[in-house]
Amino acid sequence: MQESTGDASLLARLAEGVKNNELRLVYQPKVNMRTGRVIGVEALLRWAHPELGILAPGAFLPVAEHDDLIVDIGTWVIREALRQILIWQQQNLDLVVSINIAPRQLLDPDFLQVLNQCLADEPDAYPSRLELEILESAALENTAVIRALIDACREKGITFSLDDFGTGYASLAYLRQIPADVLKIDQSFVRDLLTEEDDRLLVSGVIGLAHAFRRVVVAEGVETAAQGALLMRLGCNIAQGYGIARPMPAEDVADWVANYEPDAEWAAWDDMPWDMDDLPLLMARSDQCIYVDQILGYLEGKDLNFQPGELSDHHQCRFGRWYYHEGQARYGDLDEFIELEAVHKALHELGTEIVRLKDCGELTPAAAMAKKLLNVRTQILSRLDSLQQQVGIRVAHNKSPTQINVSASTRRAVGIKGGNPVQILVVDDTPTNIEVLAGALSREYTVKFATNGEKALEMANRPEKPDLILLDVMMPGMDGYEVCRRLKENPDTRNIPVMFITARSDMEDQIRGYQVGGVDFISKPFQIPIVLARVSAQLRLKLHSDLLESRAFIDGLTGIANRRHMDEVLENECRRAQRNKMALSLLMIDVDHFKEYNDHYGHGAGDECLRQIGGVLAMMPMRPGDFVARYGGEEFSVILPGCNITGAQIIAERIRVTIEALNLPHAHSTTARHVTVSIGCATSRQTDELTPERLLAAADQALYQAKQQGRNRVVCPLPEGT
Repeated sequence: MQESTGDASLLARLAEGVKNNELRLVYQPKVNMRTGRVIGVEALLRWAHPELGILAPGAFLPVAEHDDLIVDIGTWVIREALRQILIWQQQNLDLVVSINIAPRQLLDPDFLQVLNQCLADEPDAYPSRLELEILESAALENTAVIRALIDACREKGITFSLDDFGTGYASLAYLRQIPADVLKIDQSFVRDLLTEEDDRLLVSGVIGLAHAFRRVVVAEGVETAAQGALLMRLGCNIAQGYGIARPMPAEDVADWVANYEPDAEWAAWDDMPWDMDDLPLLMARSDQCIYVDQILGYLEGKDLNFQPGELSDHHQCRFGRWYYHEGQARYGDLDEFIELEAVHKALHELGTEIVRLKDCGELTPAAAMAKKLLNVRTQILSRLDSLQQQVGIRVAHNKSPTQINVSASTRRAVGIKGGNPVQILVVDDTPTNIEVLAGALSREYTVKFATNGEKALEMANRPEKPDLILLDVMMPGMDGYEVCRRLKENPDTRNIPVMFITARSDMEDQIRGYQVGGVDFISKPFQIPIVLARVSAQLRLKLHSDLLESRAFIDGLTGIANRRHMDEVLENECRRAQRNKMALSLLMIDVDHFKEYNDHYGHGAGDECLRQIGGVLAMMPMRPGDFVARYGGEEFSVILPGCNITGAQIIAERIRVTIEALNLPHAHSTTARHVTVSIGCATSRQTDELTPERLLAAADQALYQAKQQGRNRVVCPLPEGT
C-alpha cells in the first residue's frame, strides 16, 4: 500500500518527536472491584506535540505501526515503564504496569534482546511488575512464535495479557496454544452490557472461557457502577475505565491510590453469589436514569427514543414489564418492592406531562416539572437500594430447605438441595497469587478474597462462613499466624480449617503454624495440582466433622431441622429483623386429627405421614432464607424473614394445598377423607418490641383460630399497628 504524502510527513515529524523526547506515558488504574484494591495501571502513550498539544495514540500510532519507527517507540515505552516501576517501588507502591506491544515490535527478531537490555539497564525494577499486552489477532496469527516469546518472558517473571479479547477469531481453538496470563474483555462489549443481551452473553462466555483456562480476566471501558456490578456478577472482578479513573500523569498515581474508594454500589455485591434472576434489580437503576435522561434531553432539543408505549405507560417500559411479571413472582412479598410501584408510576406521569408541555411550547412549566422528575428519580433509586439490600440479606443467609447450620461441603455430600457451593476464603496481599488461586479453585468452589488480616477476620465472621481458609503468612500489619490464632479463639470460627500458604518452609515456621491451629502448609511457589489435592483432602476431613455436629440439629424422623435449631434460628432472625427494621413472619402448621390417624393406622404409618409432610416442606419452592423445622409431635414451623402478611399468607396457602394434594387417606378425620393441615401465621412489623416468645404466641393463637374455624385452613391476622 502506497504511503500518502500526509502520512509520510506525520511519520517524519513523529520520528523527530521521539528523538526530542516529546512522548509521554499516562497511567489508568485497574482495580479489583470485589476487594476494593488497586492492583495495577495500564501505561498509555501520548504525544506532547509542540504545536498541536497533547495527542492521543489514535492520531499518530496507526501510521507508525507499519514502519520500523513503532519498534523505537515501543522500546521507549518499555524503558519508561521500568523506570516508573522502580520509582513506585521506592515509594512502597506495589503496582503492576501493563504496556501495549505492537505486533511489528513483538515479531521483531531482536525483541527479546532489546527487552533484556532494558531490564539490565534498570536492574532494581522488578520484572514481575511488568505486563505486556498484545493484540489477540496478532497472537492468533503467530501462535508458535508468540508462545515461545511468552515462555521466555515468563522465566524473567514478566506476564502477558491478550488485549481486546473477543474481537478476534477462533479464540477457543487457539487459547490453549497462547499461555497468556490475562484476558482483557474489549470495551466495545462492555459499553452496552446493560442494554444488549448479545453483549451480556458474549461477555459471560469470555469470562467462562477465562475461568476454564485459569486466566485472569479484566474488563476495559467500565463507565458506570452498574456495569461494574454486573461484571462482578458474571465473574469478572478486575476492571478499568473512565467510571473508575481517567488516565493520569505518573506523579498523580500515588495520591489517587491512597484516596481511592470503590463505588458504594459494589459493596452490595462484593460477597454475594447473586442469582441471574436478580439481574433486573441491578439494571433497574440504569433503566430509571435512562428514562429521565431521555426526558431531560428532549427539553434540550434532542429526539426521544422510546418504543411505543414506553413514555406514558409504566407497564410497557423494560422495568415495568419485569416488575409486573417475574419481579412480582420473585419479590412480591417485600415491602420495598411493593413501594416501588407508586413512584415508578409517578415517574411516567411526570415524563408524559413534561413532553406534552414541551410540545405545546410551555418551556417554563416543563422545566419546573423536570425538577420534580429528578426528585422522583431519587426516590426510586433510594427504594431500589433498599430492595437490593433486602435481597442481599436473603442471599447472604441463603440456606438449604432444611436450614441445617453446617458447611456447604456437608450439605452437598448428604444430598441437601439448594445449598451454596463450597466456599473458600483466600487471604493474600499479592494480587497475582489471589488471581492464580481463584482461577484454579473457582471451577469447583466459590472463592472469596481478603488482602489483609483484618478483612479476613471480618469475612470469616459473616453468617455464611467459609468452609476452608487459605492463609498467607507474610502480610503487612497482622500476619497469618495472628489471624489464625484469633480465628481459633473465636467460638464462631474455630472450626474453620486453615491452610497456610507461605514461602517460609523452615521447621520452626511450620511448628508455629500448627501451634496456632493450622492444619496444613503449602509452599510457594505452589503447584496447582498439589493445591487442589490438599484442599480436597481438608474438605473431606471437615465433612466428617460437620456431619457429626449436624446431627444435633436434625430431626431424626423427618430429616429437617429440629426444635432446638428452630429456636436458635428464630432468636437470630428476630434480632436481624430488629436491626434491619424489616418484617418477620412465622407459620405454625398442625396435622389435623393426627391422634385419630395414629389410632386407626398405627404409629408406623403416623411416622411415615410425618416424614412425607416433612419432605414436602423441605422441597417447597420457597424463598432464599426461609427456614423449615419440625416443631414437635405433629407440628411444623416455617420462619419467613423479610416477609409481610400478604407474602406469608400466599406461602402458607401454597403449603396447605400441596400437603392436601398428597391425598394421604385419613378415614377417621372429620375434616376431609385425606390428611390436611391447619396453619396459623404471625407477622410482626413492630420490630422494636419483637421477641421469639411473642411471635410464637401469636402464631399459636392464629393456629388455634384455624382449628376453631373448621381446620384445613390458613389464618393470618393482621399484625398490631397496621
